[in-house]
Amino acid sequence: MPPLPKPVFCKLLGHTWQCHVEDPKIVWTASKNMCELEQTASEEPRFFQRCVRCGEERPWEAKGA
Repeated sequence: MPPLPKPVFCKLLGHTWQCHVEDPKIVWTASKNMCELEQTASEEPRFFQRCVRCGEERPWEAKGA
């Protein structure tokens, strides 16, 4: 499927970026003694910016996170 063309406003005025964070899923499992729950995350959080109008995404380096 070919990418969608940019909306007219993005072409004329540029993108309107909004910051987003996508958290990984947390998996809860029982510990070895079967009395406590342990949490594990499969990956690191993903920080990115998304254009409000067209949905284009670009990487974003979050400072202080």
